[in-house]
Amino acid sequence: MSIEDAIDNWSSVKKFTDREIEEEKLEKIFDLTTNAPTAFNLQPYRFIVLDSEEAKEKAVNSAIPINRWIQYADKIVVLVGDEEIDVNADQVLSHKLEEGKIDEEKAENLREMYKRYKNRDDEFIMGWLTRNTMIPATSFMLACKNFGIGSCPVRGFSQPKLSEKLDLKETERPILLIPIGYPREEDRNWRRDGEEIFEIR
Repeated sequence: MSIEDAIDNWSSVKKFTDREIEEEKLEKIFDLTTNAPTAFNLQPYRFIVLDSEEAKEKAVNSAIPINRWIQYADKIVVLVGDEEIDVNADQVLSHKLEEGKIDEEKAENLREMYKRYKNRDDEFIMGWLTRNTMIPATSFMLACKNFGIGSCPVRGFSQPKLSEKLDLKETERPILLIPIGYPREEDRNWRRDGEEIFEIR
């Protein structure tokens, strides 16, 4: 499937078959998702795949009642953001240095900038985290679509409850649930025309 087809035919999937997602497809989806852009390439997130019924139950019990349908997905993916937004900074900067994209002075300036970002208030950090996890989330869902796997972004759940159940680090926050599986039924919704959305000046 082309990227054009994946985007053009994407729809939320809330009803799934019993077919399990093949491990090799999951690995390809993971590989594609790692290419998603983030600010400064810091990638302050990870995906936790809840596969067993016991693991999925943790997400289901954290969801608001209207979202309990996620229990029928083959897997529930939890997208987790880290408030230590520079958690991967050393790796990112070392690669840039090795590739000759920056020098030591530039690297040190970037480290100082990351610290200033990290020391901002909670509202800023959560907004920054949300923006920088939604982009890879979109890449992940389109990659799923590419392999015929359905998905749906779900925000209606208790972050504190899920954080506790998953034993996340103190600085980590569950941002999004993405139940995935082979679709039994696709919910194709109305979309506004491009003419209404885009304006060229």
